[in-house]
Amino acid sequence: MPVNRSSPGRGGRPRKDAGRPAHVTMREVARAAGVSVSTVSRVINGGAGVSPDKVQGVQRAIGELGYRPNWSARELSLGSAVSTVGVLVPQLADEFTGSVVTGIERELKRAGFHMVCSLSHGEPQDEAAALQVFRDRRVSGLILVTPSLSDNELLAEYQAGTPLVLVNHRLPEFADACIHIDNERAGYIAARHLLELGHRDIVHISGPLSRQDARARQEGFLRALEEAGLGRDAGRVVEAAFTAEDGEAAMRRLLLRGRPTALFAGNDVIAAGAMVALREAGLGVPQDVSIVGFDDRTLARLIAPPLTTIRYPMEDAGRRAARHLVQRVRGEAADPLPLLPPALVVRASTRPLSEAAGLRQGVGARSS
Repeated sequence: MPVNRSSPGRGGRPRKDAGRPAHVTMREVARAAGVSVSTVSRVINGGAGVSPDKVQGVQRAIGELGYRPNWSARELSLGSAVSTVGVLVPQLADEFTGSVVTGIERELKRAGFHMVCSLSHGEPQDEAAALQVFRDRRVSGLILVTPSLSDNELLAEYQAGTPLVLVNHRLPEFADACIHIDNERAGYIAARHLLELGHRDIVHISGPLSRQDARARQEGFLRALEEAGLGRDAGRVVEAAFTAEDGEAAMRRLLLRGRPTALFAGNDVIAAGAMVALREAGLGVPQDVSIVGFDDRTLARLIAPPLTTIRYPMEDAGRRAARHLVQRVRGEAADPLPLLPPALVVRASTRPLSEAAGLRQGVGARSS
């Protein structure tokens, strides 16, 4: 049974207690292990020159006391302290997060800050673990890109005191520390573009509706259709992950219901997957189905036909988030984080419905 830290456990060593202060010092670890502070430091940094029994004693004391190294203090002692910002992203291979992180890194470097990046793979438990590591390192600030933690957990992190910025997510409780595109407006613009081209049989492959951005894009899409007198038919929407494979599978499911004339895809990658399914079904873009994507990734310009899409200023979002955080860390008046405006980029994947019919006839004539 644990005893109070001021009371010795077996062998006279203080034990871990649930009611102890949050930060145990290296001196306390040294006292508990019966060694010098310099020995504890050597163990923490690899154990070079320390006997195995002392290493075990220090490690045991660390475990019992719940000691966590203060990396900022260590850097100060080495004369190499640099303001460090923890950046948490789902992954880096994805162009969206990669571009956002590029913007963050460039702005932090310009300001003389260092970046430590951790990948969560979209798993809330991995995000929580990464945030604990950032706390242990006493980072100066945090930037979370498309976080998976619940809003309550994010609010608690914000209220903990470390300056925090959210990218691609918004919480009303600290909206001034959030930067994202107007997703609802973006979905509306995408649907209006297709409606203005004469399309009425329009469908939407959304991203995961557990995500705030996907829900907002769907809402904008449905609002545009409702204003056009087409109702808010949820049957027009199929949910998918933000991957080409899921986009392809979702398009196949939609085709089982009948062929639409137009599609709004939750992002450019979903759109690319949908094109594969349409091609396999013998259908062309835009002669059979017009498609609008989202993000304006490099992919959108390279696929055939080039993709009409909604541009998300990804790198600029990261740059603005980092600048805002640096200002807050320095105690300066921080530039307000804007609601980023979406922009429609029209390319060859969308055509008026009347022109699409002509394209189909032209393709048929050439192939006969």
